[in-house]
Amino acid sequence: MHVRRTNFIVVFPTALALQTGSQLYSVRHRFFSSRRAQAQGYWESLNREETTQSRPCVRVLDLTIFKEPIVYERAMALQAKLVADRVADQCGDALILVEHDPVYTLGRGATDEHVRFDTTTPGRLVRVERGGDVTYHGPGQLVAYPVLHLSQYRRDSHWYLRALEEVVIRTCAELGLPDAIRHTEHTGVWLRGNKIAAVGVALRRWVTFHGLALNVNPDMSHFKHIVPCGLHDESVAALDQFLPQSLSIDDVRLTLISQFANVFEANIQLTQDEAELDSLLDDAAFYVSSR
Repeated sequence: MHVRRTNFIVVFPTALALQTGSQLYSVRHRFFSSRRAQAQGYWESLNREETTQSRPCVRVLDLTIFKEPIVYERAMALQAKLVADRVADQCGDALILVEHDPVYTLGRGATDEHVRFDTTTPGRLVRVERGGDVTYHGPGQLVAYPVLHLSQYRRDSHWYLRALEEVVIRTCAELGLPDAIRHTEHTGVWLRGNKIAAVGVALRRWVTFHGLALNVNPDMSHFKHIVPCGLHDESVAALDQFLPQSLSIDDVRLTLISQFANVFEANIQLTQDEAELDSLLDDAAFYVSSR
């Protein structure tokens, strides 16, 4: 008999405990620095009651457990299937975590002027439905695609963008980088003058898709081939450039899950079984190909 290794975690806004095998991961909540408190003015807490019953459950599909990065189109097929099911109320909320094969994506607001290579080259550039300009995805970058029905949170796209930024800001603080902030004019998260996370989303009947990309330890040379997010005067960086020790996706993903649960005041169901995730990816590919 095959037993699915799906862990269920109850999460409160002040802490997260993940039981995976014999390891217990716990993340304690830190107080905001004065700088972060000022930046937090762009985002308001949902202020749910401290009860598990009042909290939505978000299923985290952790594709980072695979040894190789996931091809972009394969993850997009999974997202498309989840969005369709969520709009039809055939599934609950979900959060996809993934590392991609190297790819550049162009959002709705993007132009080819911000791409510094031949845009006719097959496989290197994908046009997508999210907002924003051009960005890079690849190994060493933690990408999160929330598929949430905002009726369970707040029907406000601007609040949602700020909430995703808040997830990254809190994640950075937990990793020892408390000075990550929002930009006054642009979407995303900055650390000491460098953009470390891009945020670009789309909505369909108040169901979210696309999301955020956090540079953990990617090959930053890939960003030289584009004008990241269309910002000519802004530089990009990775988290491990600001820490004395090396940093990996494994070092970051559980903290990001914790802070996602805190910000969205949700319970988390963590799925890390390779066979189950493979099956979901295959089903999604069939769904997209048959449309």
